[in-house]
Amino acid sequence: MTLTIGVIDYLNVQPVYYRLQERLAGRDVRFVYGVPTALNRMLIDGEIDLAPISAIETARHADRLAVIPDLGIATLGAVKTVLLFSWMPDPAELDGCTVALTDHSATSVELLKTLCRERYGIAPRWRVTPQNLEEMLTRASGALLIGDEALIEGSLHRGVARRGVPHVFDLGDEWLKWTGLPFVFALWSVRRDRLADLAASGIVPALHAAKADGLQHLEAIAQGYAPRLNLPPGLLTKYLRDLRYDLTGWDLAGLERFLHLTVPEMAPDALLAWQDERQTLEPLFAAALAPAG
Repeated sequence: MTLTIGVIDYLNVQPVYYRLQERLAGRDVRFVYGVPTALNRMLIDGEIDLAPISAIETARHADRLAVIPDLGIATLGAVKTVLLFSWMPDPAELDGCTVALTDHSATSVELLKTLCRERYGIAPRWRVTPQNLEEMLTRASGALLIGDEALIEGSLHRGVARRGVPHVFDLGDEWLKWTGLPFVFALWSVRRDRLADLAASGIVPALHAAKADGLQHLEAIAQGYAPRLNLPPGLLTKYLRDLRYDLTGWDLAGLERFLHLTVPEMAPDALLAWQDERQTLEPLFAAALAPAG
């Protein structure tokens, strides 16, 4: 039976999928591309079997999904692709204002809502819209942008016609200032009803091998992707180097803190990790660590 692998159509997943199709040549697998919210829905609905999806959606559907350990997209501080653009110089001034939310993300949206509620003590009016910064900021006081578009707009820091240049806040940086912890944006998650097929497919070791290889070729990945974004390869290389893909105990501590704030009803041991070699499910947060300074 064919296993379908989801791929976020952004630069940030390229290191984990580096030459993965070559590694899986001859295996009964296929690839589907999409933005995070699309892959979230497809994995939950059973249209795909494995994907890097929003961490919060994995938690919300922990009864149906398992996490592949040591694979994630996280950051310690600025992430550069999850940005709040605002006409206000302080996020706290957005209280009662309309903030446009990207329709591409679940985790980043919940991160912004959590920061507003818990850190800034404000209650904006939320409006989910397609990702287009100029249109979003024409109708709202703030706009949440993610992915490659956020990287472009954050790097160029362009003005909006007749309005000027907005202030920019990096939510990875805002989280670090508040908690002192990394933030995990995505987890590689798999449907529990496909675990036997996953174990037989060899996909998990192929993913780990692809990641290890990709991290050794970040400059080449950036060079190949740069024409798509029309940004300097050096900027893209630094962006990739600043991301965390290993999902260490410290990253898990940050994820556990976030999920405690956003899904408080979830039991700590509800989110399970798939140990491919032993073919067992074990609590993901058993490896969580306190900040290491």
